[in-house]
Amino acid sequence: MRIQFSLSCQKGVIIPINYQSEISGWVFSVLSNAGAELTAWVQQRGFDVHSRNFKLFTFSPLAIYPYEMDQVKQEFKLLGNQVKLSVSFYIDQAFEQQIVHLFRQVPLTLGTCDGRPAQFEVKHWQIMPRPNFKDTMQFKAISPISITTVEEGKAANLYLLPDHENYDISFFHHAVRRFKAAMQFKSLAALKLLDPAFPMNYKLLGQAKSRLIHLKPNPEGITQLRGFAYEFEVSMPPALTEFCYYAGFGEYPYLGFGFVEIK
Repeated sequence: MRIQFSLSCQKGVIIPINYQSEISGWVFSVLSNAGAELTAWVQQRGFDVHSRNFKLFTFSPLAIYPYEMDQVKQEFKLLGNQVKLSVSFYIDQAFEQQIVHLFRQVPLTLGTCDGRPAQFEVKHWQIMPRPNFKDTMQFKAISPISITTVEEGKAANLYLLPDHENYDISFFHHAVRRFKAAMQFKSLAALKLLDPAFPMNYKLLGQAKSRLIHLKPNPEGITQLRGFAYEFEVSMPPALTEFCYYAGFGEYPYLGFGFVEIK
C-alpha cells in the first residue's frame, strides 16, 4: 500500500537537507502503536514492529516547495506551511485505514521553528491505487537506489554504479534476498511466487545521478549511504516487482532509499 500525506507546519520552519533519519524514525514510531491485528499479522511473518525489525517500507523525498536553501548550513527554509510525503508499505491492504489512523495520531518532529522543534501534522491523505504489475516495467527512482556488490573477494560496501556490467547481479540478489525474508525463507517456487526459470533482466535508461545521504545515529551504525537516481526497465516475476515497488528497490529502503514511480 502507498499513502500520500499532506503535512501542515508553520511557515519559516528550517529543516536539514539530510532529513531521512527523522522520517524513518517517525515511521517506526508510528508502527510501534499498531493494534493487535496488525501486530499479529507482522509477527506471523517473522517481524516485530516494536523492535523495529519490520523494515518492509520506503518513502519519497519531501515535496517542500517553495523553499530557500542555505548551502553553507545545509538546510532548507520552508516558505509555505505544507509539505507532501509518500510512504509505501509491503503490507496487507486490509490494514490501510488502520495505518492512516496511526499516522494521524503521531506528528512528525523535524527541524526547528523560532528555535524550537518543529512539528508536522497529517492534514490530508490519499491511498494510491494499486498498479497493474507486469512482467516488464519501467520505473523512475524518486529517491536514490543503493546497491553494493555481492561478488566474492570484493571489499564490503563497494557501491556499484547503475551502468556497471555486474550491477544486475547485485540488483536482483538484493531483491530476491529481501523478498525471501518477507516470505519467511520458504521455497518461492513451491509457493508459486517466483518461477526460477523466469528470465530477469535489468536495463538502465539514460544517465544516473549520484546522491550521498548523511544519516543520524542509528542501530546499524550507518553514517552515510550513497545511491543513484535513475530510470530503468526491469523484467521480473510480477510478485517480485510488486514487492520491490512497495518495500523499495535496493538496500536500506527504510532509510529513505529505493522509492520509485512507474514511468
